[in-house]
Amino acid sequence: MIFTGLISFIDFTSIVAFSTGMLSFFSPCILPLVPSYLIFISGITFDNYNELEFKKYRKIVLIHSISFIFGFSVVFVSLGISSSLIGKFLSTYQTYIMRFGGLILILMGLYYLNIIRIPMLNHEKIIHLKEKPVGLLGSFIVGITFSVGWTPCVGPALSSILIIASTTQNILEGIYLLSLYSLGLAIPFIISALIFDRLFTLLKRFSHIVRYSMKVMGILLIIIGVLLFSSYYSTLSLRLGQLIAF
Repeated sequence: MIFTGLISFIDFTSIVAFSTGMLSFFSPCILPLVPSYLIFISGITFDNYNELEFKKYRKIVLIHSISFIFGFSVVFVSLGISSSLIGKFLSTYQTYIMRFGGLILILMGLYYLNIIRIPMLNHEKIIHLKEKPVGLLGSFIVGITFSVGWTPCVGPALSSILIIASTTQNILEGIYLLSLYSLGLAIPFIISALIFDRLFTLLKRFSHIVRYSMKVMGILLIIIGVLLFSSYYSTLSLRLGQLIAF
């Protein structure tokens, strides 16, 4: 019975975690700067990329991108573990945590829809690195560093998964959810590394996607917030799990 409930929770929430991570990639503080991130961590410029050794340079960009992804994933998964631990210690107040978290997510959703303003979310924490540490370990360290700088921008999206993780009281679920969030953020990064030579052209053509992705994110946060605040989230997870089982 407990196992079935766990599977139903994961089936529903995993979709939320993965899609939230993917939408985070299209935020204004990540998508426009992706080419700069790739150049910084790999040391490869577009001029290099246009030379004859195309496959060699693509491999370098891809490998450093994966190391970079592992860096920011470590930070996000660590936050998931922390949220689960907090939820475990405060299990007595779980209902209040869900309602308070739901209210916060509703406000953040309204912020993404430009209905209200939250000044603290308008300031991205910029972390300057004059030089990248050498090698793949350097790319890993840069991933850790930049994830902290992204926090104000992707904070609302990330918070939604952390709040859900805090209601699980299970560290493994926290790890699972934040791993899925990181995977959703990582897949577009890997695709960007593979099409590095065409990235600027595609970004110019589809730059408007940032505006729409933020609207989708806002709606998603409000829906999750309402479900958490009304304590209907667990019920909905269980019912969807039952449907999937059939």
